Amino acid sequence: MADSVAIVVGQSMMGLRFTGSICLIARTILTAAIVILAFAVFPVPSQADDAYRLAPYTRVRLTVVEWVASRGEYREWTALNGEYAISESGTVLLPLVGTIEVSAMDTATMATEVAKRIQKTTGLVAMPNVAVQIVEYPPVFLVGNVDRPGEYRFRPGLTVLQAVALAGGRYRPREEARTVEQIQYLGELQAVHGEMVRTLARIARLKAEVAGEKEIQFPDNLTEMADSASIDAIFAEERAVFAAQSNGVDRQLENLEALRKLFADEIEVLQEKVTGQEKQIKLMDEELEAVKPLVERGIATTSRQSELQRIITALQSDRLDQVTAIMRARQNISQASRDSQNLISQRQTTASTELQTAQAALDQLKVRQETAQRLLVAAGSIIAGQKLGEKQEPDLAFTIVRKTDGLPVEMAADEDTVLVPGDVLRASLNVKFSGRTTASATPASPSQSTKGVAVALPIPAAASIGEQQNKNTQ
Repeated sequence: MADSVAIVVGQSMMGLRFTGSICLIARTILTAAIVILAFAVFPVPSQADDAYRLAPYTRVRLTVVEWVASRGEYREWTALNGEYAISESGTVLLPLVGTIEVSAMDTATMATEVAKRIQKTTGLVAMPNVAVQIVEYPPVFLVGNVDRPGEYRFRPGLTVLQAVALAGGRYRPREEARTVEQIQYLGELQAVHGEMVRTLARIARLKAEVAGEKEIQFPDNLTEMADSASIDAIFAEERAVFAAQSNGVDRQLENLEALRKLFADEIEVLQEKVTGQEKQIKLMDEELEAVKPLVERGIATTSRQSELQRIITALQSDRLDQVTAIMRARQNISQASRDSQNLISQRQTTASTELQTAQAALDQLKVRQETAQRLLVAAGSIIAGQKLGEKQEPDLAFTIVRKTDGLPVEMAADEDTVLVPGDVLRASLNVKFSGRTTASATPASPSQSTKGVAVALPIPAAASIGEQQNKNTQ
């Protein structure tokens, strides 16, 4: 501002040398003083204003003065002076000048452009002096896990931490409601945890059944998820079910094996009978061949020959029945073998189906556990790697949504990040799970460090706690 005033006073002194009038000196000095006061009221844009590209919804104050050399004084353009708002399209409408596209300009560039247009429109010999000052920046918006989310006035140099302070800091529910919510969510979490332990034990048993193992191999970390009495009881139940399933299948397999042996013995007996019948048939054939010449010579009767033929036919029929019985017994043996294989396959298929169902149930339990855990965190108790009674609070994770080239761009931020006008700042609880840190809007794995409360398992995505709280409180 001092430089601008120096220029104005220098121009005044040049006018004095030409006029040589003492009255003009006094009047010029008085006019210069008025201009100084005007620029004191409407200061010259600061370096921060110059660096800032004028965005929609920015309010600027315009001051225009002209040096009238013939009169030796400055004249203020009251028709142009005043405050103006930049439209959503990045333009500003000024009297005499018209519409100016200022979205890519800073205050200095806008002042120069306005001066050029005034000179062109009015036909001035020299450009008038124009000052542009930012009166109000576009606001910043805070959402998520803050006490008072909403719109806040921007000032240059505003940091994330300062913006959170304007919004009342992190969100904290009322203590009375918090205690009740903690009890509800902790009860839900403990119930889910018990179901998860049982489901994991069931999955271990079903895997053993599918693989045809002789015993169940329970995961080592299951013993860390509950007290020894509960774990022993769960293991005993699953071992009892496994033994019952195995014994039932084994008994059926033994019965089928006994049936196969019975049919095999039957085949052996039938085979002996067939062998005996073949010998009898052979003897009857020999006797028939011996009788035929006697019948031809009339020594033996025809009835004797016919009787032998009937006996041979009966023996052959019996032999055929025995062979058919042998084939039927062999078919029964094959059927018993197939039944044995089907029994084993059916057990594996049933176990596989139950395993898929158990895995799906485990996934649902993970979602319920994650939801209950995050709700418990939001209610004021930190159980991710902490016990319920501990008072450690999670940090806030910050994300900025900023318009770049007309498109929203999301970027990570910390407490010292400097905001720009129009930024949307999202604050989320930064919860630690299983040694890694995630924001509340990001899926994470719950810790297994608290028995009966949290389990180290991969968790699918869950909704942001901070955003959900704001929906509930607004």
